[in-house]
Amino acid sequence: MTMTNDNVKIKMIRKYLKLKIIENNVSFKNHNQEKNSVYDLMKRTVLQGESHSALIIGPRGSGKTTLINSVLHQLSKEVDIESDAIIVKLNGLIHHDDKISLKSITAQMQLENAVGDRVFGTFAENLSFLLSCLQSGADRRCKSMVFILEEFDMFCHSGRTQTLLYNLFDITHSKQSPMCVLGVTNRLDVMELLEKRVKSRFSHRHIFLFPNEDIEANNTNSTSKSPVQLLKALLVDLLSMPSGLGKRDDMETPRKRKVKGKKSAYIEEMEVDRSNEYSIPTEVLERCKMDVRQFAELDPGYIEDWNSHIAALAMSDIVTDSIEKFCYYTANEQIYRNILFQLVCQLSPNKPYIDATDLTTFIDKTVAPEHRVKLLQSLSILELSLVIAMKHGLEIFDGQPMNFEMVLHRYTKFANANSSTQTVPRPVILKAFEHLQALEIILPVRNTDSIYNSSDTTASRVQKEYKLYTLAVPIDDINEAVKNFKALPTEISHWYNNSVV
Repeated sequence: MTMTNDNVKIKMIRKYLKLKIIENNVSFKNHNQEKNSVYDLMKRTVLQGESHSALIIGPRGSGKTTLINSVLHQLSKEVDIESDAIIVKLNGLIHHDDKISLKSITAQMQLENAVGDRVFGTFAENLSFLLSCLQSGADRRCKSMVFILEEFDMFCHSGRTQTLLYNLFDITHSKQSPMCVLGVTNRLDVMELLEKRVKSRFSHRHIFLFPNEDIEANNTNSTSKSPVQLLKALLVDLLSMPSGLGKRDDMETPRKRKVKGKKSAYIEEMEVDRSNEYSIPTEVLERCKMDVRQFAELDPGYIEDWNSHIAALAMSDIVTDSIEKFCYYTANEQIYRNILFQLVCQLSPNKPYIDATDLTTFIDKTVAPEHRVKLLQSLSILELSLVIAMKHGLEIFDGQPMNFEMVLHRYTKFANANSSTQTVPRPVILKAFEHLQALEIILPVRNTDSIYNSSDTTASRVQKEYKLYTLAVPIDDINEAVKNFKALPTEISHWYNNSVV
């Protein structure tokens, strides 16, 4: 195999896996009960003309939007959504105003010509006119509508009237026309944000979606997989290639593969056609304007070797330990996908396979507790100088807390000894010190001797210049931040590294 052929194959593998990780937003696994609930609501709206409303609640990255996309994808195979229903998608971050929302709704309904230069008194009149334009037939029936409201909590902002939500929920409540309203949010207290008139017309149907829960709805003895198992399975699913991608018409029927070692634990080849396993849905390829035939040059043997490598990678102890570390910090699948995307981007003829150590490195960079170091490096030179002054003061006074005047004294002493250091007014230094407190880099010391309240802090009884504070970040993190701070002036670095006398 020449280097040119290697380069072409690696490029095609890389291109296909990138599409699979980033662009595939219709494939959804697990959460079968929640998916069936959303599917049932949409199907009854489209086929039977019912009206429903529901909230899909879950943390960011739990798959709320992907669940809706997968349901629409599944429903499109059973009914003609384009002719039987209209999908309207709004986002609370973009459509924050009623006028902007109406403009987007009109455009997605393709009714700009019908509205023209008409002037409406209220939002409700405008929306009623749009719905009347969709009515057809002898019985004047309206097309089914599916409203998907991303960032639902932004539509409930206390500073705005909830006219949009009221009118949508009122239509579903009074059954004026078949409509399904789905709100997507990550706030559990979203119901507290709704006005009484809106809340009274909402169905109070909540669908909770929490990450890394694999509960089979049809299984009475439902068991949940651990997050580590789910992410290992996701690694195999996202990084494996479909065996039928490089198939030719003259290829023989599927045969049983012989796999040695640990690989056999993950790969049990059956006497069935699994050529479409791990493949990207056709709709995703069409949306990306990608022709799957361009991948036909891939050798089936090469794909088989690649999948075996990925299966062995998922079984390695190093990868298991790395994923366990990842799950300790976060369960966000999107962050995990970003890590896998970076791994795929590193593929080249000189590095045709993914190493377990690479996954460990990317996980460490993503979720390791380096955020404190990055926070320190994001400080201004003045703020970091105050941290250094406080660190030296704590060493001198054997860890005793310090107030602003003590820190200012040490900083002024350093500034006077260095002519290159710019003189900073006292109010500016005090503001920088207060910013350190806001970032919780320094914390006030609790006053346990208070006769009023054992939980009192010195902040409640002393002027702010004389409140006692202590460092809330480890010394090791400060050492790392100063060491790798490229923009730090030389004199400050020298001041930090000098021994305190």
